[in-house]
Amino acid sequence: MTIQDFAERTGISKSALRYYESQNLLRSVSRDTSGYRVYSEDQVEVAKLISSLRLADIPIKNIQAYIEESDDITRQKMMDNWIQMIKERLDILNVSLRYLESENTSKDIYLLEKSAEKNIWFFAESEVGEFREIVNKKGQELEQLNIPIKSCYLKYISGKGVIKVQFGFGIPLDIQPNKLVKTDFLEHKPACIYIAMSFHDSITKIQDGYCKLINYANDNNWVPTGSILEWYRGNDFTNLDLLLPVTQFGKRGETKNA
Repeated sequence: MTIQDFAERTGISKSALRYYESQNLLRSVSRDTSGYRVYSEDQVEVAKLISSLRLADIPIKNIQAYIEESDDITRQKMMDNWIQMIKERLDILNVSLRYLESENTSKDIYLLEKSAEKNIWFFAESEVGEFREIVNKKGQELEQLNIPIKSCYLKYISGKGVIKVQFGFGIPLDIQPNKLVKTDFLEHKPACIYIAMSFHDSITKIQDGYCKLINYANDNNWVPTGSILEWYRGNDFTNLDLLLPVTQFGKRGETKNA
């Protein structure tokens, strides 16, 4: 078939076919005596596959690897990875659309995507607003053991006057703190998108922040995938945002007891 016939046979434009050839995706394109491209019937299926994968936004180098791969199991694993990638992309788009369509009149509420992270957690009990000393002390212990701290989290568990919480620190994925310090548990947290809200009031009013974030989620039909986290950053962890997870990517991290 000429390139014109092949384009009509596959529904793929001639410019796209030339591009596939330039990228070594259709490598067996031959030439006739006049130097024109000549395509065979067995290239129809390959060309349609390439076009489909390109529409799915699969990178050229990955398509090349898929076409060249002869092992069916490996090819299926590649396809499964692409499916997961597209599902996560759809999640991001759906979350973004829901946020834009929500009645968000407060500039304090925003969307936040956090990468996969390893968290080291501890339990503590105290009155509201009295956890700073406990957290700072544990953070200093980790730093003395050369464990770099990326951020600090606090999660409410129970209680009113004296409350019980989990507090923890985000650390690099390659660190193995369980070999260096006693932990209550170690969590491998996958990448996630959060509804987030900056909190600037007194820490004794933190419950108001929780209510505001939960009300926003309920009013706009968000379905949380976990509990609210207090996210502390900066010197002495003085910058505070409240995080409510709404989309989680990849496999759920396994929790290890220490």
